[in-house]
This record gives sequence, structure tokens and C-alpha cells, in this order.
Amino acid sequence: GVARWRGFMHDAARLVVKHGGSLSGEHGDGQSRGELLPIMYGPELVDAFRQFKRIWDPDGAMNPGKKIDGYRIGENLRLGPHYRPQAMPTHFSFPDDDHSFARVTERCVGVGKCRREEGGTMCPSYMVTKEEKHSTRGRTHLLFEMVHDQELRRGWHEEAVKEALDLCLACKGCKSDCPMNVDMATYKAEFLSHYYAHKLRPPTGYTMGLIYWWARLASKLPRTANFVTHARGLSWLFKRLGGVAPARDVPRFAVEPFKRWWRRRAVVNEGRAKVMLWPDTFNNYFTPATCIAAVEVLEAAGYRVIVPEASLCCGRPLYDYGFLDRAKKLLQQTL
Repeated sequence: GVARWRGFMHDAARLVVKHGGSLSGEHGDGQSRGELLPIMYGPELVDAFRQFKRIWDPDGAMNPGKKIDGYRIGENLRLGPHYRPQAMPTHFSFPDDDHSFARVTERCVGVGKCRREEGGTMCPSYMVTKEEKHSTRGRTHLLFEMVHDQELRRGWHEEAVKEALDLCLACKGCKSDCPMNVDMATYKAEFLSHYYAHKLRPPTGYTMGLIYWWARLASKLPRTANFVTHARGLSWLFKRLGGVAPARDVPRFAVEPFKRWWRRRAVVNEGRAKVMLWPDTFNNYFTPATCIAAVEVLEAAGYRVIVPEASLCCGRPLYDYGFLDRAKKLLQQTL
């Protein structure tokens, strides 16, 4: 297929020149069209380019292989005829990428929009460190190398990938901001689920990742839980064991969770159109005033508000620490 593609490129170049067109594109001639330039300029002018370049770069050390004596079309291919990515079973199905994690890692085409330092959403961690490995592009390329199994050979247990993903906020800014819709939050969750399959997670994985269960437990004795997390000596110990930064103030559990408040209310707007309100873990157990305000607004608009009887959670914190099996069970319970 490479030879056929190269032949097509030559045919297309001759057709463009025949009609007085130019081979140069948005980003100039560069590497991908260097071999075709003699078709447009002719050998005499290209040789003049070569002589001019040698005046300034007699050893050919400055950006070789571009324009002058350019690489042949088909050289240095990222995905050549011998590209055989390993099949890697995944939790997510990746339907937009042929259900293949290898195809997922090929999404990035190197535009580098994630490397900007102001404006937009992508990528917060790169804006701070200015390191390529912390950009969406850098992380995707590391995942590509992991799947390619040449430079990075440890697969899901590759430390270089783990280090690059560590500062990813899983904000999904790249999902909407990247022209190729790279979804690093999902890729990170997938990677961590395999990386931690047979090893302990950091303390925050069990404190923050399992917050739904901790919150349900704390709601039984919220004042006691708040005392433990805020008393001077106990607070320090709690943060130390839980992997929480000492400067952070642990959120206080509500004395009365939203759903407990909801159960003691009389029905309002009986027989009217129903609206279901889903109380998430944080609003239910920490800031019930948010859900209460939502109820008041909806009822004022004439709706009858209903709330799920069962204790449900979207499982969002589980994704941040790769608890995908547990997250799937919660999702199935909700469905």
C-alpha cells in the first residue's frame, strides 16, 4: 500500500502543477512533500536551493531531510505496513475507535493545541509544568508507545505512562477542546484499572475514591465524623492516613442529609407532571442545601418532584482511581 500511495502522490503533484497550482500547504512544504518539490520547481531551481542552503549549512546539520534532498514519501512512517499493535482487553468499549485501544492512541495527530499556555480548557497540567509529557499530546503518544511495545515494554504496568498521567485532572477539557476529541480522562481511568489490578492504590484512592461508602457511614453519626476530621490532633492523623494535604480543610458532613430531609416531607403538587431529582453523594451528604433549593424551584414551577428511594451513586470518584469494576456495578444498580 505504501508504494501505491507514493505513486498517487506523484500523480497528484503533476496534476496540480499542470493546472498552475502549488504543492505548498498551510504549513509549507516540510517533510511530507520534499520529494515532490522538483516536480513543481524543476531540478535547476531545486539545485539552486541546495547550493544556497550549503552556504549556511555546509555539513547539512540544520533540519536535514526537509525540502532539500527530502525524505522519500514512505520513510519514517508512524504507522507503516509492519505496524502490529498488541490487542489489549479493556473495560471501556471505545465504540468510536473500532473498539480498539490501539486506535484510541492513534487519535492524536500532533497539532499541539494542548500546549497553549492561556485560554481554553486544555490542558491545565501542561499550563503549569510546560512539559510535553504533561500535555494531552505527550500523554497520548506515551500510550501509543506502550501499545506499540517497542520503546515501552511493560504494557499496563509502564511507570513512564503512570508518571505522565499522575497530574491529569481528568477534567475532560481535551474531550471538547482537542480537534481530535482525545478523551484523556477515560484513557487514564482505563490505564489505572490495569495498573492497580494487583497492587495497592495510594491512600487517596481509598478515601476519596470510596467517598460514597464513607459518606453513608458518616451520615449515621455526622457530628462524630466531623469531630474526628476537624479536632486538632485527630484531624492531623486523619489527613496523614487519608493522603490529604495538611493545608486542606476537610468538608463537613451535613447533620441531616438531603434524602433524610426529603423523606419527612409531605407530597407537593400531587397529580402534576413529575420531575426526578437525582441527589449525588456530595450534595446529599455534604451540601444538602443545593438539592433543597432545587426542590423548591421545581415545586414553585408546578412540578411534583420525585427522588429515587434507593441509595444510588454515579461512581464518578471511582474512575479517578481506576475502580472500574466497582463503578460498573454502581452504574448497573442505577440503571
